[in-house]
Amino acid sequence: MSYPTVAIIIPSLNSLIIDQIVRMILAQDKAEFIEEVVIVGKDDFGLLAKQKTPIVKYIDTGTAVPPATARNIGIQATASDLLIFLDSDCIPQDKWLSEHLTAHQTGHSVVGGGVIPDGVNYWALVYNLTMFHEYFSTAEPGSRPFLPTLNLSVERDVVQSVGLLDETLPRSQDLDWTTRMNKVGFQPYFWPTAVIMHQHNRLTGKAVWQDCARSGRYARVARLQHQDTLKTPVILRSRHLLLILSPLIASAITLKIIKKRPFILRKHWQTLPAIFMSKLAWCWGASRRY
Repeated sequence: MSYPTVAIIIPSLNSLIIDQIVRMILAQDKAEFIEEVVIVGKDDFGLLAKQKTPIVKYIDTGTAVPPATARNIGIQATASDLLIFLDSDCIPQDKWLSEHLTAHQTGHSVVGGGVIPDGVNYWALVYNLTMFHEYFSTAEPGSRPFLPTLNLSVERDVVQSVGLLDETLPRSQDLDWTTRMNKVGFQPYFWPTAVIMHQHNRLTGKAVWQDCARSGRYARVARLQHQDTLKTPVILRSRHLLLILSPLIASAITLKIIKKRPFILRKHWQTLPAIFMSKLAWCWGASRRY
């Protein structure tokens, strides 16, 4: 079985675990197919200076740039057949790379991997449960309308067909980008066994609220741009109605998550009020002007 050449692209703004992430990448099964690990952004702590491996390429952007810009720079800096996008707070687990490769060998051109449903504290767990419940490592594989870029592999010809990420969107560029792939016939596919641990920094209620509100604000924009493909609910067209009905919407979505992922109720029942709060935040953000 032949494998494509691989570039792993990581946008990073002074990640405190970027050296650990690189070590985990280089230790992966099938790591010999990696041509480049391209880290784009800032490394003011000098953690990448410890990496002496020639395939690790650091592109210093000088000043902080948005993740979409960093990913686009990474795409343009490599000619590899397969582009794997990984966030700088995501630690790849054993067989992460080989599972992505297997998914593409199976015939999928756009592949999203799984997120461990865990967190380093209560709020970190809440954030992962509320934001990535569709992409848990325990979920069933299958087609998705879109995929997040925190753990995503895309074949080069897909990018050549749909273009780069939209840098005018401060958030939800992945929703827009992978939906555009879907619209032209590249079906996004969820492959849960390509697993990462999302060790992010939303460790307080305030941080979770702010991030979910920002997500709602720009996800609404992206969803309205792709109403037919995403079957966008009509209520998203009205910012005022969305705000007025936000408690009902947040309740309905929280119940839907529990119904689809019952282990949250069994194992993490104490997170339910905070998940509801995060959905209120999403609605509040979506009701703001872009």
